[in-house]
Amino acid sequence: MIISSRQILLMWQFGSQHHKFPQFDFMSSAKRNKLNRFTTLPVLLDMLTKKRLAFSDPKFWDDENDTELLEIYRKKKNVNTLLALCFLEDYETIHHWKTFAGGINGCCIEFDKVMLTKLFSDHKSDGVKFGSVVYKKIECSEDGAIDDCEDMIPFKKRWPYRFEKEFRAIWCGREDNYAILNIDLAMITRITISQLMPNARFEKIKKNLSNVVAGKTEINQSTVYRNEEKWIDVFKKKFANHRG
Repeated sequence: MIISSRQILLMWQFGSQHHKFPQFDFMSSAKRNKLNRFTTLPVLLDMLTKKRLAFSDPKFWDDENDTELLEIYRKKKNVNTLLALCFLEDYETIHHWKTFAGGINGCCIEFDKVMLTKLFSDHKSDGVKFGSVVYKKIECSEDGAIDDCEDMIPFKKRWPYRFEKEFRAIWCGREDNYAILNIDLAMITRITISQLMPNARFEKIKKNLSNVVAGKTEINQSTVYRNEEKWIDVFKKKFANHRG
């Protein structure tokens, strides 16, 4: 077993013989049957009311490295349009909330991975490609270090973005239009609303969403900024009678 320098420091500070160290879950993201899309309420409402997934234009992304690679791929394929849909195939991070679902209208839509990838697979002949993003260090851009598979170009990003653990679908077409896929709302297993939304408004939104989504879809509010029941209160109870 390999022990990190941080673990060694913790053992030195607290003494391993008296303390149980937390067991981390290193389950591969590939084993999770979930894909999360971080977005905003207007996008969510459009998806639910029209029962569709709309691909977006990568030209407006912050990561210009990513945008330029997709543009290289578009030109290589000699198509007029390349659009994309991005998902997280692992557990949420604060980065995903702040970057892709910031503000009180942010939300996370959890999809059944098997159902969603089947939908993408059924539209391969329409120009849809999908897969997990591979993250490469910049040294890999040196001559001869990039593989020759051009179809992997849309699924490569720079190493600093590796924590995003992205799953991506792209659509290429010769027409200047937008790609829309009709969906079964049953593939949406959970909707999480930003914790920044006031509670009263969340309850109203939750009630409205419950009238639209499939019956088994969970609707809740994020606790990423503050979790009383499963985090803060646990420590309060455990150390309530402790004195320093």
